Amino acid sequence: MSTIVIPGSRPEKGYRLRCRFKIDPSPTERRLDIEKVRVAEQFVADMHKQGWTHDTRFDFRLRGPFTPVEPSTIHPHRIPSAREMLPGLMRGEQFRDEFPSGVSLALPLGEVGYWEYEISAVFTRPEIILEYANPHEESYA
Repeated sequence: MSTIVIPGSRPEKGYRLRCRFKIDPSPTERRLDIEKVRVAEQFVADMHKQGWTHDTRFDFRLRGPFTPVEPSTIHPHRIPSAREMLPGLMRGEQFRDEFPSGVSLALPLGEVGYWEYEISAVFTRPEIILEYANPHEESYA
């Protein structure tokens, strides 16, 4: 990754940043409020470590519940060419796409072990850090 730092010679602009947290299914309103405050405090502390300042003119927003998302890596698979398939086809073999599609099934909210809520707040920063991939990191080979 390459990094560009844009210095703070510009007016500060607010950015709404988000984080998600897990909680037991069907929380009470009181439990959700307690968890929201705890997560908001940790969120502000973590963003402060990265150089962000919480803009107190804007309130925190809570959205949810969401079904949990399990990130997974999709590995590209190689599809044989027609020339490579021809000998197998001559022997009567069948070539079907039996590779996983990378699509996961999302369970209904009532069937999952925990729920996710999203909290968002507005933060400012004197300089902005941009990261972009180097050309050799973008290849899929």
